[in-house]
Amino acid sequence: MNTHALLHRAKSEYAYAYDKKTLHITLRTAKNDFESVELLYGDPFNWFEKEWKKYQKKMIKRYQTESFDYYFISIKPEDLRCKYAFILNNNAKSYMYGSKRLIEYNKEKLDLQNLFNYPYINPEDLPHTPSWVKDTVWYQIFPDRFYTKKSLLPWGKLPVYNNEIYGGNIQGIIEKLPYLADLGITGIYFTPIFEAKTAHKYDTINYYKIDPSFGTNEDFKELVDKAHSHNIKIMLDGVFNHSGYLHPFFQDVIKNNETSIYKNSFYIDKFPVVNFELDSNNEPKQHSIKNLNFKTFAYTPHMPKWNTDDSLTKEHLLGVIEYWIKNYNIDGWRLDVSNEVSHDFLRDIKKISRNTNPNTFILGENWDQSLPWLQGDQLDSVMNYDLAYPLWEYLEHNIDLNEFINIVNNYLALTPKNAMENMFNLIDSHDTVRILRRLNDNKDRVKLAYLFMFLSAGAPNIYYGGEVGLTGDQDPDNRRCMIWDSNKQDLELFNFIKRLISLRDKYSVFKDYDYKFLSTEILAFTKERNNQKLLVVINNSPEQKTFSVPNELKDSYLDLINNSVAIYDKITLDAYDFKLLIKEETN
Repeated sequence: MNTHALLHRAKSEYAYAYDKKTLHITLRTAKNDFESVELLYGDPFNWFEKEWKKYQKKMIKRYQTESFDYYFISIKPEDLRCKYAFILNNNAKSYMYGSKRLIEYNKEKLDLQNLFNYPYINPEDLPHTPSWVKDTVWYQIFPDRFYTKKSLLPWGKLPVYNNEIYGGNIQGIIEKLPYLADLGITGIYFTPIFEAKTAHKYDTINYYKIDPSFGTNEDFKELVDKAHSHNIKIMLDGVFNHSGYLHPFFQDVIKNNETSIYKNSFYIDKFPVVNFELDSNNEPKQHSIKNLNFKTFAYTPHMPKWNTDDSLTKEHLLGVIEYWIKNYNIDGWRLDVSNEVSHDFLRDIKKISRNTNPNTFILGENWDQSLPWLQGDQLDSVMNYDLAYPLWEYLEHNIDLNEFINIVNNYLALTPKNAMENMFNLIDSHDTVRILRRLNDNKDRVKLAYLFMFLSAGAPNIYYGGEVGLTGDQDPDNRRCMIWDSNKQDLELFNFIKRLISLRDKYSVFKDYDYKFLSTEILAFTKERNNQKLLVVINNSPEQKTFSVPNELKDSYLDLINNSVAIYDKITLDAYDFKLLIKEETN
């Protein structure tokens, strides 16, 4: 037995309340170390029969990586309290792994002090993520580059720069809502639309005003209303980690230094605030500067960091949150640089959002493992780079299939299911290389990326233009103008993604949490839910490959792409091809 591999923590990703009656419990062990694992559990106060009333249930070995097994069980504690330990069975011997030590198991002599404890499932501690989120298909729009009838610069010119305003606007987006509805989109995530200097608008000047280049507040209200009429939700980008250099609060600090009433609204290290060269507009001449006299996003003086513990800052920014929910009926906030915003202020954001409208969604921009933010009190979800990263690496041939499966299974094992089902899944964004360029502008390879994303638990996102073959390298090249000329659009790719959206809506099995991997030679897995079984085979190779279907899976399947029915025992795939098959069981 490898005791060093044993790991469990109460009230963590290893033991959490899935809903108001259900606990999910996971144990990590060394790979293939035990014949079976059972959960011993009961209510710590249930002694009505002169002994502790306990239950013993077998856990399932749900995930396996190169080093570890992850055992899982879902239980419903009778009175919402639970003390528990793990019974490890191997070679006719049983051990009890508890909160304090590992001992030989003696069911007649239980040390109740050596039990893990989930004291109580308090419903107010649950995430309460709005029910609509997990079924949403998102579409991310960079407004200046999406659509306008009268562009200010030649539409589609290259290269593009972040200081260029092309004139994409709200009325243009309204005009294209039927296009998005036809594709199957049910949620739009906008990069910032409040008044700011740059095209990207992450340097906010006025949080209460739509940037004039996009239109007016009234235009935005019309957009929300018309989007809702198409069953499309609206999520805004809230830049609450930092403001723009031209924000009135910061300009007051520059002008009045120590006497400014806003001096504590930012992190000022010393006065005067400005210790760098200004341009002819009295703005920072350089984009990135070390040793500034105030804290910023990265090293850019254009984005001073808010002190969200300051009362004036709190009043201002929380007022913004409430204003756009209450007056414009938006459905969600995506919080920029959320991992650099204090946990305390994120809790404030969630409270005021939910108090204003209980169905408001709170999404965070976290690039790393995000469990501290997903405990139910802060974010509902994060941009799921945790899943995008291994997919990118595998599709780019930077890691092999075995390593891909390891990373994905680790993600599945250690991400709470009530967070996973609401994840904002993506394969590209305004901060990354576009997926088409990442995969050397090979459409067949891009299809594999979209396919895997749509087969993952969570809400898929399409970065504008990805559906018609818009390509681009790193920022700012990934922010090119949308392609509207149908002669230049990849309509075959559009129809493929539209088909995936339709299939995901029709078959709930697409949204199941687990991929049951079948091979280390070719990416093949099954997914099962509600009497539906998917068999998926993906050839991420420039060469033809054949997959031998395991005996227990040899059956008649419907091909969901070409609508043909056949019996499969071997599947031969050309380079970068796939099979998406379904078997619907009848009771």
